[in-house]
Amino acid sequence: MSLRWGVAGLGRGASFVEWISAIEGCEVVAVCDSNEAALERFGGLETFSDYEEFLDKAALDVVAVITPGPAHGPQSVAAMEAGLHVLCETPCVYSIAEAEAVVSTSRRTGLNFMLAEDYIWMNWTQQLKKLVDTGRLGDIVFAEAEYTHDCRGGMLIDAEGKHHHASEWGTRDDLKPAWRAGDLPPLFYCSHTLGPLLYLMEDRCTTAIGLHTGARVAPGVCPVDMESGLLQTAAGRAIRLTNGFCIAHPFSLFTGLYGTRGSIRMVNLGGLEVKAWFEDEATGSDWQNLDMDYDQREDGRHWVTVMLEEFVAAIRTDTAPPLDAARSMDYTLPGICAHMSAEQGGQPVPIPDMRQI
Repeated sequence: MSLRWGVAGLGRGASFVEWISAIEGCEVVAVCDSNEAALERFGGLETFSDYEEFLDKAALDVVAVITPGPAHGPQSVAAMEAGLHVLCETPCVYSIAEAEAVVSTSRRTGLNFMLAEDYIWMNWTQQLKKLVDTGRLGDIVFAEAEYTHDCRGGMLIDAEGKHHHASEWGTRDDLKPAWRAGDLPPLFYCSHTLGPLLYLMEDRCTTAIGLHTGARVAPGVCPVDMESGLLQTAAGRAIRLTNGFCIAHPFSLFTGLYGTRGSIRMVNLGGLEVKAWFEDEATGSDWQNLDMDYDQREDGRHWVTVMLEEFVAAIRTDTAPPLDAARSMDYTLPGICAHMSAEQGGQPVPIPDMRQI
């Protein structure tokens, strides 16, 4: 069964054109971007600057939605209404109402929807999953993760679509905040941290409490510098997440797992370091180093390729993808609800289970 793909959004989406084209039995036949200059390098494909025309005129089976975040939910629903399967970049929705629309549309049409949360296919997540499944940590009781890095260099955009550093705010009349500055509260982009944790624990979140800093680093450009959420899970665990992008802080990814028999500390500060302590094996309080690559899998395959192949297999076999629509919302809604809590002064916000709608 050959699958004809369309890719909407040619920033990161340009890489998806290459990755999808390398999958056996998949062909990218059309691309779409509102910036017509971005279409010029894809002259061998059908090109569209209007998304509705793209869905209507390109003969497609699947759409990869890699457009600006606020468009993801509505564009995913429109694609499924047009009879197409959807792979969607994070964040896949911006509200509970959008989540309900995506899940109900996928369920009603019988079409597959999947969040493209590639971090769970990376080597570090796969290796930690093997370790967790051995039981050496016991039952995980608490988990935490942090994803912070300085994205101020792309927070402004000019009339030609070129990005500028947030420090240039006010120096030119044509500069305005890009969507990642004004329309991406940090915890909306939570799936790189929360996704791996829920994958490791096979759990989901039920309640969110959030706090944020407001705007101090780049006032007028980014409404929120950093944001943190505390989440309760269905299995009675607690999770802490922290995200920040408009911040004077280079890339950092941290994950901590606290079990009844041991703990894991993983940090990537430009290089991966993983330490573990297993109570039954320890001779003292010394942590042991766990040697593993960050992204390069043991099987030598690219993690995004594996993600795409598993999604394609689900389409071909008419089965649920690894992250079906409801599970995709498990990875997304807790961040949205934590931000809602922060906007309400830290009041707890229930996280709906999309399986129940």
